Amino acid sequence: MGAGSRRGNGVCAAAVVALLGLGAAAGTHRAVGDGAPDDASAVRAANHLDSATSLRNLEAEIGRCGDGCSAVVYVWSPRMPLSREGIAEVARASERLDARLVLVRSEDVDAYASRHGRPGGATSMPVADAMLEAGVLAHAPALLAYRDGKPRGPAILGYKGTPAYEEAVRRRLGVVPPTSLATTAPAPTGRASTARMTTAAPSAARVGTILRDYDAVGTPGAYFRWVPGRDALAYESGGRVYLLDLTDGESRVAPGYIDFVPTPDGRYFVTPGSAGDGGLRFYGADEVFEATRAGRSDRVEPIFTDRDMRDQYPSVGILEQEASRTVYRVLTSWFEGVVFRDYEVRPAAGRGAASVRPLAEPVVPCQAMQLSTPIISQDGLEVAARDERTGTTKIFRVHAGGRCDEVLDLGTPTSKVAWHRTGGMLAFAVPPRARRGMRRGPDGSADETAGVFLYDRSAHRWSRVGASDDARLFAFPDFVGEASLVFLVTRGLRGRSSAFRVVDGIR
Repeated sequence: MGAGSRRGNGVCAAAVVALLGLGAAAGTHRAVGDGAPDDASAVRAANHLDSATSLRNLEAEIGRCGDGCSAVVYVWSPRMPLSREGIAEVARASERLDARLVLVRSEDVDAYASRHGRPGGATSMPVADAMLEAGVLAHAPALLAYRDGKPRGPAILGYKGTPAYEEAVRRRLGVVPPTSLATTAPAPTGRASTARMTTAAPSAARVGTILRDYDAVGTPGAYFRWVPGRDALAYESGGRVYLLDLTDGESRVAPGYIDFVPTPDGRYFVTPGSAGDGGLRFYGADEVFEATRAGRSDRVEPIFTDRDMRDQYPSVGILEQEASRTVYRVLTSWFEGVVFRDYEVRPAAGRGAASVRPLAEPVVPCQAMQLSTPIISQDGLEVAARDERTGTTKIFRVHAGGRCDEVLDLGTPTSKVAWHRTGGMLAFAVPPRARRGMRRGPDGSADETAGVFLYDRSAHRWSRVGASDDARLFAFPDFVGEASLVFLVTRGLRGRSSAFRVVDGIR
């Protein structure tokens, strides 16, 4: 993460006060919250604490945004640390754009989506329906740009800096809003293929048998990862990293504070550094697991820190592997944009630390494209990412020097993509969307495309993970070995813990 991304609690409260419509200099810029805002609510927003408006108040606010009015709706989740940090960045961007800022919680949108269309469910709200259709539940944060009371294009995903938010919103303003995301995606060019999802997709073959649900600590963030060869899962919850032992079901505190991502061979972890010493950190997995089991993970030091790679959301591929050396490609994104760098790692003799050496300068791939939530394949040669121009998830081939070719368009907004080891299968969650025109299910409710899905690239076949019916917001799957899948089932009600669900038989 770059230095600009770590303004954190140092953000100027006055900027957010103005956005909340407080004081003589408030002007037209304001974040809208339930009830009368006061100085304390402005400070809470400035410190990235809870601030949001209800969907009903949002409906009224957008309705008042008439001719010549611009608005930014920022959809965020308290459980996603970076979406909290993004409040200050989007506040500054909205002020520069002379646009109203409205903060809405992802959980409220998801609750509306789960009730809407069912007997006795939520009354239809056009603004909320448009948000679902634009794909705001694919990730948190998500942002919609409005002009004259209408959304302009699909949702913009991901945590970004003020200039990036400002540029993205400027692109959206003035664009004719699509009637549906599927119709706005351009036809693939060259060798690219399409795998367009339709409302019939949920009736496709269902796969998967539940092996076990593992209770999590609190409500985890969405970016968790299976650790190859370790029978463990790395996840973040409440600003701490945990390793969940899939043998005994225990979660133990690990180093780091967010995005603790294993390499595809399970030998190392990479993770962003903390606020005071930013940079991509490498940890040895053997030392991490030994210290975690002994309850002394706070004593583990990184074996290498790259201060030229300062962003979040890392993913890792292996370009070369020999007995004496492995070349890893690490991709990061969000605040500073998509960047990757290649590293040679040589294991140490005995119990010493491995040596890590960057092989070249960081590379900015796919420069002509507007990508969010990118995840690199395990061979380091492809990237799955959301194309912000179309609002759909695509696969890109990455060439030397960072040039990218589109090879597949899934034709729908998805969560981040998980890559099978072979690269031939993809797993992802599809967020709830507006259900207009969709057929009714046996219980009278509208059939929906939301859920966890697999896509077989060689067979061009969709499969829905049947055991994911109760996995909704930020399920975000990952592969476990060759034929299993893990995803998050959020159980925030009645004191129940959220759980990681492992499903077998996915092939």
